[in-house]
Amino acid sequence: MSTAENQDLEAAIAAARQPLKAPRMPPADLRVRLGTSTRLRHVVPNGLVIRRAIAKGRAEWENPLQRQQALASMNAILGGTDRAGEIEARARRLLIEDEVQRALYWQPWPTAKVSAASAANLKAGLPADRPVLISVCHLGPYFLQMSAVTSLGHSPFAVAAPWFFKAPTPDYWGRRLARWWSGIAKRNERLVSSVGAFPVLSALLEKGEKVVIYFDMPGGTRTDFLGKPVMLSSGSAKLAWGAQALVLPLRARRAGDYVWSDVFTPLDARDYADADELHRALAGVHERSIFEVPETMEDPNRAGAWENGATEHEWARPPRDQQTPSSPDSDTAASAPGAS
Repeated sequence: MSTAENQDLEAAIAAARQPLKAPRMPPADLRVRLGTSTRLRHVVPNGLVIRRAIAKGRAEWENPLQRQQALASMNAILGGTDRAGEIEARARRLLIEDEVQRALYWQPWPTAKVSAASAANLKAGLPADRPVLISVCHLGPYFLQMSAVTSLGHSPFAVAAPWFFKAPTPDYWGRRLARWWSGIAKRNERLVSSVGAFPVLSALLEKGEKVVIYFDMPGGTRTDFLGKPVMLSSGSAKLAWGAQALVLPLRARRAGDYVWSDVFTPLDARDYADADELHRALAGVHERSIFEVPETMEDPNRAGAWENGATEHEWARPPRDQQTPSSPDSDTAASAPGAS
């Protein structure tokens, strides 16, 4: 690495380590402001919000477009497996969970609950003397999943697409973006732009930092995943293998009125022959996690993900000229496509 490249890398690391400054909530019309007011939501009990969202989600099954989209999403996840008979029932639940997660997003963000087993895995997976890569998927109310880590005093570094760093627009999606910034800033999380992220994340791991990568993102590695060949990013395994890091798989899961962070047994990169073997092992962990609650996974065909290239037979992203540009409308805030 040249002197100039090293200086650029150090500058990028220094910028990533700066505490986040949440933008002001942008203006919008009255209806949007009322629906996205975190101040008003402080006085509305979670239980009431969840029950209303469940009722709304159930009613959406009668909407042909919503029903078709839910069925297509579940077909991509469960199709071609011995779980295919569950597609319709899980699609109904998908519409409910989508509404619940959307409603909880605007509620106060509490610290997710952890079981005794998850607490033990957190302790084992977050040692002070090892680099740690936290591996997550777009599963459940994932905007709360890092709270179990930050509540222990850690400030993990996550990856975000370039649009995530732009000023929020004066509409619903702009207010959604500002809400995310506010939530993660309060938890002392850090962000790294997906453009040129790999060397920055690698250096952060080498310096003993905690890095968060979304595993369920498109890439160039053909992987047996969810019962079908899926073109996945292998950046998580490459980063962890390069740093000989611990990999801590984690997911968010709603149960009743509460959100839990389920923390799975850490994987040690030193136990695997190479990055490919680690990638396959990590795919197995996330596959089991997703199959437990498939209705809570974000649509793999959304913009910024597999772009309608995810079917019951395989997940392969279409050619670049056929893809939809990623935007806040794709609802993929703070996903990690840049580490492949």
